Formats: sequence, C-alpha cells, structure tokens
Amino acid sequence: EDLPGLRLHHSVPPDISPNIVVVGAGLSGAVLADRYARVLGKTVLVIERRPHIGGNCFDYLDPETDVLVNLYGAHLFHTKHAEVWEYLQQFSGWVPYHHRVVGRVDGKVVPIPVNIDTVNILLGTNITSKREMTRWLSKNQVRPPGGREPRNG
Repeated sequence: EDLPGLRLHHSVPPDISPNIVVVGAGLSGAVLADRYARVLGKTVLVIERRPHIGGNCFDYLDPETDVLVNLYGAHLFHTKHAEVWEYLQQFSGWVPYHHRVVGRVDGKVVPIPVNIDTVNILLGTNITSKREMTRWLSKNQVRPPGGREPRNG
C-alpha cells in the first residue's frame, strides 16, 4: 500500500530519475530518504531487499489473532532529544516501556542494583533520603575483618 508521497515498486520504474539512491529502508535509510525528499526537495530512490520498509523495526498485526508481532524481536528506543522523539512520532505510535531490573529475595521482588527501595523492602525500614541512607549504612554496614575498607570498591 502506498503512503502519502511514497510509491512502492518491485522494480525500478523507467520514469524515475532520482537525485539520490538510498540502499536499505531500515531506520537509517528511511530517515535519510525522508530528509532528502522533504527537507531538500530531492527525488529519492530507495532500494530494499526485504518486502517491507522499517528494517528490524518492522511490526505487523497477525491477521488471525490481531496481536502485534515484532518480526525481528522487540525494539527498544530511547533518546534524550525531544526533536528526535517528535520526528519519529509522526510515523508510528509507540508502546511505552519502562526498563526495570529486579531480583527476588525471600519471595520479595526488589530493585537491582541495591538502592534505598531495596533496603526498605527487605528490611522494613522507611529511609527517604540519601542522608538517611548514609546514616543507616554507617550503623549497619559490616566491615571486613580488621575494619579495613573493602578491596573491591
């Protein structure tokens, strides 16, 4: 199915005289092609060997189950640049994802690496600040034999 301003072909049409040829319609190729066409007003020919654009970010809805399938595995995207996020938002909706690393200790799920929340959950404390955590550690930390500092940092 063609998208606005995009014609999909299985071979190079004879009426195409591109200003630039982009090989690969993955994330990088698709962005370059888009920027050349929309910002610079160039005619772009994109050559892609797969039967879809988007590269490894390609998803599709399974027609039998209506479940979104990540054909090449899950895609995690993060950026601290608002303009990058806004640019990508125009092409697709995104499913929010919050990465959490946790461990299970005595049947409790706790954050890893250890932090204030880990201590509160495991030991039933109510520490709310770094200052309180430092005070708690100075009273409860077990030092190596002889009282020396640990060698592993």
